[in-house]
This record gives sequence, C-alpha cells and structure tokens, in this order.
Amino acid sequence: TFRQSATVPLRAIVAFDTGKLSLDIGPTIDFSFLFDIRAAIKGSKEAGWVETTYVTDDMRIGRGNKGSLFILTRDRDAVKS
Repeated sequence: TFRQSATVPLRAIVAFDTGKLSLDIGPTIDFSFLFDIRAAIKGSKEAGWVETTYVTDDMRIGRGNKGSLFILTRDRDAVKS
C-alpha cells in the first residue's frame, strides 16, 4: 500500500503487506508474517518511500529511499476494458 508524502509531491510512502517466494520447483514460501513483526517493532507498516523522477504514458522511473531504481512499464494488453 502507499500514500502520497505530505512534504514531497512526487514521493509515495510505501508499506508492504505480502511477501511470497515461488520457485520453479517446490512449494511457495509465504513470509508475509515478517511485515507484521516489523510493524509491531517499529510501530508502523510504512517501510520507506519511492520518488518518481521520470514519467510518460508508458513508463515510470523512480528511486527508493535506499537507492533502489524502479523502472515500471505499462503492458496495455494486460488491462481489459
């Protein structure tokens, strides 16, 4: 989940609810409970932020609070009207 930052308009404050690891072999491992433990310790589910640095109709580029680079592209075939 996310919310817009009150101080930086292009920044989204993010929180994670679900985490799963699926491999080609074996079961899927659900580690979502770790987010609940982290929230209990820190007092909030908010984990960091992502700031949009470039955006077009088909692409969005952003940087995270730990230096991560996110490049998101739109798959128009994935959305049904």
